[in-house]
Amino acid sequence: MTTRRKFVASTALAAGALVGSRGVSPAGAQTLTSIEPPISQVTSEFLYFEDPVEEFRAHLRMERDLVGEQGSTLTWYHWMVFAIPGGRRPEPLMRYEGIEYSYFRHLGNNNYRIHAHNVSFGRDLKTNAFIDTVVNPITQERVEVPVSLLLTDPGTIASPKGFRNLNGDGTYQDVYRQFRVEDNLIKLDSVRSAPPDWPATHIENSCQWVEKDLFANETITSLPVKFCGHYAFEYYPWLNMPEEYKHGHLAGFWDGKKVNSPAELPREILERLEREYPELLAPRWEDFDKPAPFKI
Repeated sequence: MTTRRKFVASTALAAGALVGSRGVSPAGAQTLTSIEPPISQVTSEFLYFEDPVEEFRAHLRMERDLVGEQGSTLTWYHWMVFAIPGGRRPEPLMRYEGIEYSYFRHLGNNNYRIHAHNVSFGRDLKTNAFIDTVVNPITQERVEVPVSLLLTDPGTIASPKGFRNLNGDGTYQDVYRQFRVEDNLIKLDSVRSAPPDWPATHIENSCQWVEKDLFANETITSLPVKFCGHYAFEYYPWLNMPEEYKHGHLAGFWDGKKVNSPAELPREILERLEREYPELLAPRWEDFDKPAPFKI
């Protein structure tokens, strides 16, 4: 077991060197005779925090930014969508590429109000070109694919006690989080359910990771993480799923990274965003104008 105190006091592990051996052929030519991969047992430990406030703040550094007053983070991702109709095999549907802009304010006493928006563009699984239609693999019907815009997330108040949806009654919801040490990486597993008025079939789990020395440097308030994760959610209405498959759902697997600004986004998606949704390349601070329905 590793605690945060033990981790901070420890030194980084030395990296192993890959050593190969070379031989010389009878003709004098140098040939590669063997390369033996180094045998090094993986370091894998759970990292525990003695203080829940410290754990929450570490989570915020990974996922967003441990700001004093207000700030924002931008992430870029790819994700693949699968149709799971129930009673038959899951079918790959399409790929999305997109961004999430998250913006937040510290309300005091480690309470952070968080809002976000997402823009995702569909891509064909074979050509990888942007698409506006796709063949539903269950019905074989070609259907229109709208740009996926998530602009109505009600936001949350996050704190060491849990999080509270801003369209809820102020009840705290638990957040599953577990930090891990894996060789020279710090990893964070987390799980979050949907806001109260969203469909019941929705769950989000993710894994984020960053180099151990960066995590240990507490002057870095927003860690440059990479991440992957999984969604389970209900069918898009535009799939026109027949009644016999209504009990099924979609699943998405995604991966991506934090970027420091829109200028760092890949050229193709940045140019499309600048053309079609330039207003979403910045935080929507107006989301904070609506008062919270419960006492902070």
